[in-house]
Amino acid sequence: MDELEQIQKQIAELTKKAEEIALAKRLPVLEDVKNKIKLYGFTAKELGLVEVVVSQPLAEKFKKPVAIKYRHNENTWTGRGMKPKWVVKFIEDGGKLEELLV
Repeated sequence: MDELEQIQKQIAELTKKAEEIALAKRLPVLEDVKNKIKLYGFTAKELGLVEVVVSQPLAEKFKKPVAIKYRHNENTWTGRGMKPKWVVKFIEDGGKLEELLV
């Protein structure tokens, strides 16, 4: 085995040993931190573990203004949903929906 292979083997062994030492030291620290979190009642937000997102209510998020498509005097309708009573009456009286287009 040449010198480079020996050094690489030593590096691998030392890396493994360093990981084992870090793991052994990590677990007691983790337990201590968990106990202090419980003792003092820290929240995930206080510890910086969650991002606070302020969002709009769902209805506002998807509510977009719709252009008026039909008008008769002061009455207006976007053309969505059921026909308003004034539109139904206008058609019953012989009018055509196209006459109300804006």
